[in-house]
Formats: sequence, structure tokens, C-alpha cells
Amino acid sequence: MKIVIAGGDSKAEYIIKSYKSRKNQLVVINPNKAVVERLRTACQIKVFHGAPWSRLAFEQANAFDADIFIALCEEDTDNYAACLMAKRMFNAKKTICVVDNPSNVEYFKQLGLDAVISSTYLLAQNIMSESSMETLTKTLSLDDNRVTVIEKVILSKYAICNKAIKDIRFPKYASIAAIYRNYQIIIPNGLIVIQPKDTLLMVTTPNNSRNLLKYVETERASILPVGGLAGVKAKETSSSEKKAAPAEEKTVEKKAETAKTTVKTPTKKKN
Repeated sequence: MKIVIAGGDSKAEYIIKSYKSRKNQLVVINPNKAVVERLRTACQIKVFHGAPWSRLAFEQANAFDADIFIALCEEDTDNYAACLMAKRMFNAKKTICVVDNPSNVEYFKQLGLDAVISSTYLLAQNIMSESSMETLTKTLSLDDNRVTVIEKVILSKYAICNKAIKDIRFPKYASIAAIYRNYQIIIPNGLIVIQPKDTLLMVTTPNNSRNLLKYVETERASILPVGGLAGVKAKETSSSEKKAAPAEEKTVEKKAETAKTTVKTPTKKKN
């Protein structure tokens, strides 16, 4: 695998040593001459001196067709420019941009970068995950927030507790990937009964994560929606139809009685 590492100091050294041991083809470009000399000595690798956002530096380092391009420069804009050049002009398959400002994470993704990483952003996400539902719920976003993995501890008050998976009609927009029980991993099937204190590992999309949690957290006193929260509307519709049915029957009965009184019984003719 061809990996291009642009900029950085201690971070670049750590990544170089991590990937070097796996026998990858590494290309290192750094704009700081002092850092270039230090990396050469510390990592025993060829390091090209030049601006990672410069076409000349890319050509001299032969940074074409990288499987992964990693930008570790100090300035967020330099990292963005380097990733954009690597992707559009030098055919990099995947670009990873490290940013200092967490607000640039979503912004740079919208501008076309494959992955944008901010330590502050990740820290905030972890704090939010750990503080929600007293750590009974943990979430993890994968594949650039296109897949969400939810880890949920099941309480005895939940409606799905003590029921077989085939009987709870789990939502179609999600699936149970695994169940943690007594330090063991259970691969789920329809016959598995969900027990109190089980930890469900569920996979869904970010748009459906809230609906999935609402479904799982539905308490026993409530009616469990059929097929997830989408089943609530169906139940409401059916209940309204049931209420309307007696009224319609009474209306029909009244019309029938009215018809009986208005219809005259024919009289027999005398011979």
C-alpha cells in the first residue's frame, strides 16, 4: 500500500514508524527543513523537503496514485490544499485531513475530502456518548458517519426484555449484530431471548439512530410499536377505524328503520 505523509512532526514520526513495520511504500514530504533531518535520522527513511501543497514537491517525491494521503500540517488550510491537490491532480484514492479547528470537520467534508479528523471534535463526541443515559448507551460512527453502531444495555422494564427476537418485530432500518451476556458474545437469531442486563450491539444509519433508541427504550407498560416507530401510525389508524365502525353501524341501523316505516305494505284486492 502506498501511503503519502505530508507535514507534521511527532505525529508524522509515529505514523511513519507504525506503517513502516507493515512493509508499506511510504512517501514523506515536509516543509520544515529541521523536521526533515530529524525524521530522516529517527525513522531511517527518505524524506522530501518541500511544501505539500506544491505541485513541484508532489512530482519530486513521486506522490502519484497514493492509496492513502495523510495531511498533518499545522495550518488547517494547508492540509485542505494538500489533500485537494493529492485527490484531484495526483489520483489519491483516500485523503485524510487533520484539523485543529473542530468546526472545520463538517465543512471540509462538504468540500470533498474523504476523512477529516480533529482531536477536539472526537473528544466532544466521546464525552457526549459517555454522559448519555448514564453510560447505558454508547454510539460509534463509522465510514464517515454513514453507519452508526449503538451499544445499549437492556433494562427489565423495557418491552423487548424477556422476549424472543422473532417476537419483537425489530425495525427493518436496523439490525442486532451481537449480544453481550455474562462476558460472552452471542450471535443473534430469532430464537434468542433478550434478557435483562444484555448489551445489544445494533447497526443502523445516523438518521434512524434516535428512532431505534426510542423503540428499544419503550417500556413494558406501553404498547411496543410493530416494526419500529413506523408502526405507531398504523396502530393509531386501526384504532380510529375501530372507533368509527360502531358509529357507522348505528347510522346504517337508523337508515334501515327509517326505510321500514316509509315503505307501505301493499293491500290485498277484494274479489
